[in-house]
Amino acid sequence: MNIYEILEKMKMMKTPVFTTNEITRISNLQKSCAIVYIKRMVDKNLIFRVAKGIYALKHDPFLYASYITPNSYISFNAALYLRRAINQIPTIVHVIVPKRVKKQVDGVVFVKLPKKAFFGFTSIEYQGYSIWVAETEKALIDIAYKFGHPPNTIKKINGKKMVRYAKMVGLSDMEAFT
Repeated sequence: MNIYEILEKMKMMKTPVFTTNEITRISNLQKSCAIVYIKRMVDKNLIFRVAKGIYALKHDPFLYASYITPNSYISFNAALYLRRAINQIPTIVHVIVPKRVKKQVDGVVFVKLPKKAFFGFTSIEYQGYSIWVAETEKALIDIAYKFGHPPNTIKKINGKKMVRYAKMVGLSDMEAFT
């Protein structure tokens, strides 16, 4: 099996992100050989190194951000951009996680929030893959929860939903949005 055959098998999977072990399994090679093939694919820009032992088919943090760790979703400005609430493309993709993540990933910041804050996100289609993204109102609540106040420049929000979400995470000063 050559690197192009491995790449085709990877593209047939339902995920844009792979670990070294997954690529080893897909290629039916021993791990030491698979690592050599992975390096060759990276050198030819066929796949991209996201973090130690993690590779993506495309170099797009929006695409691979929510695949790096299970039980996570994209939020903050990245979610607002993906939901078309803002036009400016964020340079950082914030991913909400229930526990601390030690991985260092270019363009991605992991933000730990309590489990009670894990709601208000849905799957959306992005470049042929499903990614988990906070609803507009929930992204604003996540920002308020983390930084103490929401941005006031967003116009396409449902004020009642925003207040309901705020109450669910324990924020009480959000009545101004109704």
